[in-house]
Amino acid sequence: MKLMFSRAVATLATASMLAAPLAAGAATTGAFNAGDLIKASGAAVYYFAPNGKRYVFPNDKTYFTWYKDFSGVRTISDGALSSIPLGGNVTYRPGYKMVKITTDPRTYVVDQGGILRQIGSEQLAQTLYGPTWNSQVDDIPDAFFVNYRLGTQIQTASDYNPENVKTLTTTISQDKQFDETLATITIGSVSNGFVPATLTVKKGTTVTWTNRDIVVHSVVGNGFNSGDVKPGDSYSKQFNTVGSFDYSDTINPVMQGTINVQ
Repeated sequence: MKLMFSRAVATLATASMLAAPLAAGAATTGAFNAGDLIKASGAAVYYFAPNGKRYVFPNDKTYFTWYKDFSGVRTISDGALSSIPLGGNVTYRPGYKMVKITTDPRTYVVDQGGILRQIGSEQLAQTLYGPTWNSQVDDIPDAFFVNYRLGTQIQTASDYNPENVKTLTTTISQDKQFDETLATITIGSVSNGFVPATLTVKKGTTVTWTNRDIVVHSVVGNGFNSGDVKPGDSYSKQFNTVGSFDYSDTINPVMQGTINVQ
């Protein structure tokens, strides 16, 4: 029998963007990589993805399904942060907890890719998450429900194993199914430069520079030359040799960057 068992679940929704503790006078860096957590002078924390975009943590509950604390957050300049386009919201880590929305009595597990799968009964929820299952359900505010997609219903315990799902999805990039052999750098204004200015990648990674400024730029290093990169256009290069590769914008020589290949 299918049950809607929301009455056993406490409503603890938080509808504000995640804010990290502010550190007075924190130094900024131009060196960060895909998969890093970044922030600027404000408190909001973002996930920097391989596609060169930043992803928002809608609230603290979402953040803490992925991270234990804020120790890994890198502080960048306000200008650098503004150069990085928003990509969307981060969703719950698959397998970590069950979820529901405040105006819907159904309870769901979270699968990879932000897919919600309804649990058919209280008994099944207890089988999956143990006798304290009802303390392992978080409310997702209605406004954030659009970040998720509905998948097939969970009928038996063999349809979904929380620990297996969690083990298979250890990073937000994996959850969003980004190609981790790619990395993207924003070509910003002259004052903001290349964002990030220093990027570390694995051997074989293809790096793409995307011009998000309103004027022409270039990417020129030892053995590679983009020519003119017009606003909205991109230039890509695969790095197959270990080492450090400096480059600059020959149109605006003050803009310089480094690719470290490991």
